[in-house]
Amino acid sequence: MQRIKQWYHNLKLYKKILLLSFTVSLIPILILGFFSILQSRKLLISREETYLHNILEQANSTLDHFLTLHNDIISSLAWDTSIRNSVDRMYENNYEMFLTNREIFDSKLPVVQAMHKEIDGITLYTGTNLYPHNGTLDSLDKITSEPWYQEALSATKPFYAYKEPNKMLLISPVSDTYYTNIFVIRLSYESMFRDYTSLFEDDYAVGIYDQKGKLLFQHAQLDEVYSSFLLFSDTLSEIPFEENRHAFFSESTSDNVCGWTILMYRPQKELTNSADSFIWVILAIIAACIAATSYISTRLSRQIVNPLEHLARDLNQFQADNLTVTIQSDNNDEISHLIRAFNRMAHRLEETINELYVNRLAKQEYRLQMLQSQINPHFLYNCLSMINAKALRCEQPEISRIALLLSTFYRTTLNKGHSNTTVQEEWQNITAYIALEKILHPAFQIDCHIDERLFPYRIINLIIQPLVENAILHGISGKENIDTEPGKITIDGTMGPDCMYFTVSDNGCGMDEKTLATITSTETKGYGIRNVDQRIKLYFGDIYGITYESTPGEGTTATITLPLISET
Repeated sequence: MQRIKQWYHNLKLYKKILLLSFTVSLIPILILGFFSILQSRKLLISREETYLHNILEQANSTLDHFLTLHNDIISSLAWDTSIRNSVDRMYENNYEMFLTNREIFDSKLPVVQAMHKEIDGITLYTGTNLYPHNGTLDSLDKITSEPWYQEALSATKPFYAYKEPNKMLLISPVSDTYYTNIFVIRLSYESMFRDYTSLFEDDYAVGIYDQKGKLLFQHAQLDEVYSSFLLFSDTLSEIPFEENRHAFFSESTSDNVCGWTILMYRPQKELTNSADSFIWVILAIIAACIAATSYISTRLSRQIVNPLEHLARDLNQFQADNLTVTIQSDNNDEISHLIRAFNRMAHRLEETINELYVNRLAKQEYRLQMLQSQINPHFLYNCLSMINAKALRCEQPEISRIALLLSTFYRTTLNKGHSNTTVQEEWQNITAYIALEKILHPAFQIDCHIDERLFPYRIINLIIQPLVENAILHGISGKENIDTEPGKITIDGTMGPDCMYFTVSDNGCGMDEKTLATITSTETKGYGIRNVDQRIKLYFGDIYGITYESTPGEGTTATITLPLISET
């Protein structure tokens, strides 16, 4: 570090200005560039996740409608009075069976099947002595060996069963009958899951599990790079793609009438490709900005330093008692003013060597300060307005907000060169500063409260902000248990009978008695707080100023006491 300082001190002015201007220009370019990259990637990921969620919700809604429809169909059949009556007795002859088949089963079940093309067949398995008939009626003995038979005997509502290969059965018992009767609807597997085979044009995988966690359906359209991955296990207990979840977007839902779980995956490679292309564009822009900054910094540095080098040469001539002036300037900037003042000084050196020499330097410094107060804020506000406009055009509201906060902060700080302002303007200044600090340090909290009756009264510029900055840097930042107890700063403005009070409190590390006793004295290492206290006493008297209260490990409270001075 010492070598770096020594190296910097040995640099010529031209190189120092070039280095500083380039560094100052480079930092916001890099910050904005990398922030744009991060935000763009975040927005792309959010958009893809939302899109995947919406597609899954639409597909789930379609499946839910399909399941609900067929639940209603089989329930209406199971509770049909004529059907229940026909399977709740034993038949004495074939003629009675014939009439029942013709008037009940042949007239109802084929009609339902014809109205719904996705139904491959409807069969009632009965425990009565009805003969099997035309695929719509069969004996209960035919299904006693099925794995779902026992569940059907105890079921109180319809349920689905998967039958290999690729067969879906909808099963419902006929309740309130003396004999056991079970309805079975055979559904087209392709019709049930047709929508899940065309959710996207490519690059996705979807799996559906029943309420017991058994795989019912899976479909994948993935590139060869993903072909070696295990798509979906037979049971939901093993999460698909567990070892490669970082390479996929995933969504799941169980919000349907049967409680089936739907899992959907999409590779992130398309998003990565889009993000990489955008990143390269941003990096190219950053490189172009850096090149432009280097060129402009070089030219401006040379334009600034060249007149100064000539002026330094003339000063060396003065030391050798040579009053010859070789540098002239017709420009109207600060350096030109300095050069013209130097020329006048040279011409009148003998008669102004004492008092006039000092007065001229003081006047020149005053004029430089006035020009800076006129030019610098105007240039700063234009730059911030340009950043705000660019941010809004690029749909970056956070950057726009930062630019507006900076504009408010520096407008109220500079205050057109005045040394005092209203409480309302000072409060706007500290509000903008706090908002910027919250962006930089979101981990701690800041609460602000003020009596708005104070707003018309006059106050010295920039006396609250140093206290808040001190609370952040030396209070909250030095807090040891910041992870378990978030830092908090409270700012209050209250009105007394003839005084106004501003308090800045924090729950930071606090101060010991020695530091507390010297914080506003000349013995302190810092000068910000001491400077504010001295300004207050200079303007209003020794009875006003800053007082501190602090407990180590618990926090610090600073109080500013000022007189009530109206704007008029």
